[in-house]
Amino acid sequence: MSSTKSGDESTTRRNFFQNVSAGAAGMAIASALTQLGAPPAVAHAQEQASKMPKFPPWPKGTEGHKYDHLFCTRFKEKSNIDVVAGPQAYFRGERHLPGAGMNMGWQQFLKPIKLERMSHHHDVDEYLIFLGTEFPDLIGSFDGEIEIFLGKEYERHMITQATVLYIPRGFEHNPMEIRKLNKPMMLSALHLAPFFNGVYQVGGYMEFRGGPPID
Repeated sequence: MSSTKSGDESTTRRNFFQNVSAGAAGMAIASALTQLGAPPAVAHAQEQASKMPKFPPWPKGTEGHKYDHLFCTRFKEKSNIDVVAGPQAYFRGERHLPGAGMNMGWQQFLKPIKLERMSHHHDVDEYLIFLGTEFPDLIGSFDGEIEIFLGKEYERHMITQATVLYIPRGFEHNPMEIRKLNKPMMLSALHLAPFFNGVYQVGGYMEFRGGPPID
């Protein structure tokens, strides 16, 4: 009888220490218990708590409009191709916020399309982000097939899952075809320049600063 009771107490005590080691209030209790000879796990929790930064008090702030120029709230545009659901969101870099060093779009593709028909490169890094459109699982809801060619040798790759593709500056990439979409897909192009531009296989240097925003 006493043996069973001892086991229950041991289990209860172990659960208690696990629970108190997972929060700010628990850390305070763990500190006190450590001084009374608490187990090593609690002592470790106390040590980790001592390393946590102490946050400053929340500021009261000031009122004014000094930094209004740093906000962009008008980046809704009409869809520029019929397979993209409209409206689309596109931040056009310095056109929207003077001094900005990047531009980025958020486009929902509904149907297959040969999106890029020739290779090109940029003088800045670019990131192509392929996601699904169903919240909260933008990763798992991707259901499509994209063909893209990379490098001067046109190395062929198939994208069949949510992906971030890094395009280093000066790196030739494309053509690109969205070959299959079983569900809508979100494509975001993050381009680290004040506006979109590139050197194309045909036509040479081209740039695009975007259409007018809509309300």
